[in-house]
Amino acid sequence: MKYLAFDIGAREVKAALAERSNGYLGITKVQSFRVNLRKDEGHLIWPIDEIFAGIVEAIRISGPVDFISIDSFASDFVLLDEEDRIIGGAVSYMDERTRRVTDLPDEAWIFSRTGMCSRHNTTLYQLLSLKEEEPEVLNRAVSLMFLPDYLNFLLTGIKMTSRSMALTSALVNAESLTWDDEIIGKLGFNRALFSEITADGEIVGALKDEIAKEVGYEARIILSGHDTSLAYLSSPMDEETLMLSLGGFARMGALADSPMLSDSVMNAKLSNAVIYGGQHVLSRYLMGTYLIQALKERMKEGTSYDEIMRRARAIHTAKAVDIHAIDFEEKNVFESINLSLEKDGRSPAQDEFEAASIVYSSLVEYYVNEIKVFEDVLGRKISRIALVGGAVRDQYLALLLAMKSEREVVSGAYDAALIGNLILQMISQGEMNFEEKDEELRKAIGRTIYRLQ
Repeated sequence: MKYLAFDIGAREVKAALAERSNGYLGITKVQSFRVNLRKDEGHLIWPIDEIFAGIVEAIRISGPVDFISIDSFASDFVLLDEEDRIIGGAVSYMDERTRRVTDLPDEAWIFSRTGMCSRHNTTLYQLLSLKEEEPEVLNRAVSLMFLPDYLNFLLTGIKMTSRSMALTSALVNAESLTWDDEIIGKLGFNRALFSEITADGEIVGALKDEIAKEVGYEARIILSGHDTSLAYLSSPMDEETLMLSLGGFARMGALADSPMLSDSVMNAKLSNAVIYGGQHVLSRYLMGTYLIQALKERMKEGTSYDEIMRRARAIHTAKAVDIHAIDFEEKNVFESINLSLEKDGRSPAQDEFEAASIVYSSLVEYYVNEIKVFEDVLGRKISRIALVGGAVRDQYLALLLAMKSEREVVSGAYDAALIGNLILQMISQGEMNFEEKDEELRKAIGRTIYRLQ
């Protein structure tokens, strides 16, 4: 059987194929296309029609395949009217509307029920914003669909809600894994908007006849959902391993035995989730290599990330600053780093490459501290870091992390969610099992291990 996966990111949509032949897993990246947010009626809107058209074209080019699955970032959704037309637009989590919410819910109460630490771009906050600023949109809506679920609906005509996507909403009960009616009712949302939640890996349905005719073949859609949930599947995970999905921003996560809803977990700003296969995880969003990207914007045109890595490694400064004290605006990053150094009575960075070296040291120090937070909350030792995402190509960062953390770093899948999407499809169809996936991925995409010598 042949599988096609789509991963919708904030800047592009990626597609890849997988097929198991003669006992060997072959993974091929098909293509990618840009995603450009647009401003419409005061909001940042995802170009959902363009995304769908790009996906249909990629299905045509990639085929024939047996199964297709789509995943995306968390929280974003569309509201549909009685005729299944989008109302209010596919507003991005990066839109400022959630920052203007005035009637804020009790965050401790939300956590006690959902296990989700408060983040102002969640579905919950987006709905609160609509309730305050555009109540007419909510009043007209008859259903809510997360972005990948809506794209599945366009392909199949079938509405289904992914569990991993729903769990990012801060509206799902951590114990029952169903919509939390008490939260929905107390916050004044229409319960009818929220359709029954379905576990990832289920078949949504076959391509609609007109889509099948357009792409030239028939295929079935598999429910997958949230990109970070899928990244875990691309990563070797056990009780001694912590996953670090690292790109411009990062997600750190570790396995848990059950939902953890204590004050210590909430105060540590950790969130609960359930990944494919029913495993519980604790996770946290973190700053990633965005600061390196921001410094790159100041450098001579054509400067590569490899050059930045090599020159930062050659400098190898022990200087570090508080990541949270840095201004994330691209034009201010360099000056903000130097301001932090000067406040501590240290000499400023002489150029962007020295600033990059400082960012490397600062990020690693930051991650080491976060690992200790996970260990304290979980009550166990973390001995291995599974590094996935864009940063797997940064050998200096991986080596520095191994040195400073005194833990083994296993560097694996670059397109972690995309690979995890393919793995979910294959496991759901019985063509692979959890026990063999790590070895299959090691052979298919490779793996580098960094250890403190």
